[in-house]
Amino acid sequence: KMWRARWGAGAAVALLLGMSPPAHAQTGEADRALERFWRASTEERDVRADEVLAAGLPFDSLHARLAGGRQYSKRVPKGRREKVRENADGMPFRYFFVVPESYDPARRYPVRFFLHGNVNRAAPEKGGEWWPEWERVASDDYIAVFPSSWTAARWWQARQVDNLRAILATLKETYNVDENRVVLVGVSDGGTGTWFYGFRDITPWASFLPFIGHPVVLLDPLARADGTMFADNLANRSFFVVSGTTDRLYPTSEVAPWIEALKAASVDVVFRSHASGHDVTWWPEEAANIDAFIAARPRDPHPDRVVWVTERTDRYNRAHWVVIDELLGGGAGPEGDEARSPRGRVIASRTDNTIVLETEGVAKLTLLLSPSEIDFSRPVRVEADGGVVFDGVLEPDPTTLVRWAAVDDDRTMLYGAELELDLHRYAEGPAKDPGVGRE
Repeated sequence: KMWRARWGAGAAVALLLGMSPPAHAQTGEADRALERFWRASTEERDVRADEVLAAGLPFDSLHARLAGGRQYSKRVPKGRREKVRENADGMPFRYFFVVPESYDPARRYPVRFFLHGNVNRAAPEKGGEWWPEWERVASDDYIAVFPSSWTAARWWQARQVDNLRAILATLKETYNVDENRVVLVGVSDGGTGTWFYGFRDITPWASFLPFIGHPVVLLDPLARADGTMFADNLANRSFFVVSGTTDRLYPTSEVAPWIEALKAASVDVVFRSHASGHDVTWWPEEAANIDAFIAARPRDPHPDRVVWVTERTDRYNRAHWVVIDELLGGGAGPEGDEARSPRGRVIASRTDNTIVLETEGVAKLTLLLSPSEIDFSRPVRVEADGGVVFDGVLEPDPTTLVRWAAVDDDRTMLYGAELELDLHRYAEGPAKDPGVGRE
């Protein structure tokens, strides 16, 4: 991997400098390098990561500093703030967010993203008309975020996945965000979009609250949803779903069978039906239940069990500490034929230092090992499909630690080692169809 060669060279240069500087000088330079790292944009963070590594802090000290995170200021903008940002392709995205006037940088704040409905519209103008009466859902208890969607950038398309992640990353630069209490709430098309993230991109989100939407929309080719929706992936998260009995688009009678099927598959779903149409007149009645649901379900940054299915390895191939790198038969890219492209499934279970994998259609994968969960003084054992694929002691690696900190910017999700596994020789026969998807 390119980053390995580049960062490895940086470490070699540091060694060629001769004797290590005094400990206090080393610590001071590391702290300054970390400050630059935290202030850097996502695009600049790789370079700043080199500087952090060059400071030469031992793994434990570096881990403690990354887990401690930034020093946040009291002098930050509060109230409603409207912004516009650009994706890598140059497309502008408007959004606004609301920071409590009582914001205290010493406290970690939950974040709620609110996805609006009616995405078949023109690109929004300044003013935030895409979410009127936002005051009804803003709160002193969390930071509320209101991104925008339109015909060229629907919630279930890749550019919106990148947009929502970038907005969250931007918030973290200024505000003390509770990484394990970031949720998605969606209404109508926004509710359907919320389902999409449960199918495709779960890692940043604690739970999903789709209101008066329907996952069946994502199966319609006219919706142009990005990729295949695998029902297995919903097992990783919790859902609070609301529908109306007289909803002209997605009445309870049509949504309820989906919910029952998910419950039968052990997906954690709270389902509420109201005598209402395609509206949210019930929201005040459910507000306390919504708050209780979110409060009771923080994200586990290192879940003991991960289930993930994907047909791609260029994106949508990671769930927390499991990354699918290659599929048997090759990986489907953006132009792949979904009807014929391979797909792979992993069920990963961790107990202490033992990880058991059940795979179908997976050729290579990477396990990200956290010092919060793995005792690096003892051997790590990995079993895959009935065979032992690794059994040995791993040395915590500062390069791995900083590289993934640059990717995730998450104080609670840090990794000390990455274990790359080649499962080719363990594969038996052709890949099986690993889950429910759209064909």
